[in-house]
Amino acid sequence: MQTFMENHQIITRIDHNDPRCKAAVAAEQRLFALYGLDYTVHFVEMEEPNLCLRVLEVGEGRPLLMVPGGAGDAVFFAPIMAQLKGWRVIAINRPGGGMSDGVDHRRVDVRRLAVNTLRTVADHFGLDRVPIVCNSMGGLWSFWYALEYPERVSQMVQMGCPALFLDTSAPFFMRLLSVPGINSLVVKAMQPKSEAAALDGLRFQGSSREDIDRMPQEIAAAAYHFFNLPTYLDTWKTLVSAVASLRGANPRYALPAEELARVQQPVQFIWGANDPFGSLYVARQAAQIIPNARLHEMNTGHLPFLDQPEETGRVIRQFLAEDGQ
Repeated sequence: MQTFMENHQIITRIDHNDPRCKAAVAAEQRLFALYGLDYTVHFVEMEEPNLCLRVLEVGEGRPLLMVPGGAGDAVFFAPIMAQLKGWRVIAINRPGGGMSDGVDHRRVDVRRLAVNTLRTVADHFGLDRVPIVCNSMGGLWSFWYALEYPERVSQMVQMGCPALFLDTSAPFFMRLLSVPGINSLVVKAMQPKSEAAALDGLRFQGSSREDIDRMPQEIAAAAYHFFNLPTYLDTWKTLVSAVASLRGANPRYALPAEELARVQQPVQFIWGANDPFGSLYVARQAAQIIPNARLHEMNTGHLPFLDQPEETGRVIRQFLAEDGQ
């Protein structure tokens, strides 16, 4: 597999025959089977930039688009997908995550990449108007898409603090990923050395020990294999380098109050009291700035869909039913 770090390329093509990819697929299958989820994998070609997205389709019914945070792995939405029976979930693995082709985020316009990614998938599946459920970096990407194509997004559920939201940025340990040299050491430290240790990093995202201990072993196995995929290191390094620095968010990509005030869609925030990316004060600010927003506060960290999927699912179902298109 060629890497852009070595060959100065923007795109990294995924070799799906790589043993690491095969192991990740097997872990994904075990996790989805645990939750009783049958799913189909689609490969969707983007034109700008020219890369291939790996997209998961789960269930039947009204369509729903899901956009993950982190490096872009949709596999970790399995617990919340299981809470959304009666929906046809289209879950994007963002470029560089979940065995979608990788991209050097420093050499593209990340906002344009985000909008093109969501539009390409929506076009491919004929999603003229669709609700979006998202998290963190996926939340930022979804806001950008909703602002550019308001007619194509009916509702939004933001699980956890969106990336670069209002005056927030990533926690300091993640901003270290923007520092050349140090970033390689940080990412390697983030990569679990075993399945048993694969969920330890959730403590840095505000998850309680109790919530982590309740998570099934299949989530830990998926984390181990997906966090050791070929694109994982470069995805994190180039993404954080593009959107942030040690000082905080890159102003080019930060999402300010003026833009939030233009969001037309009903928005449901599901926000953990222990979210290190943004406090409940930020959440309450956002709920006042966006014209049609509501806030559900939880005793979780940055990933309520993993920490407490049942409560998160109940809030999502109620919101989609009450504010449906």
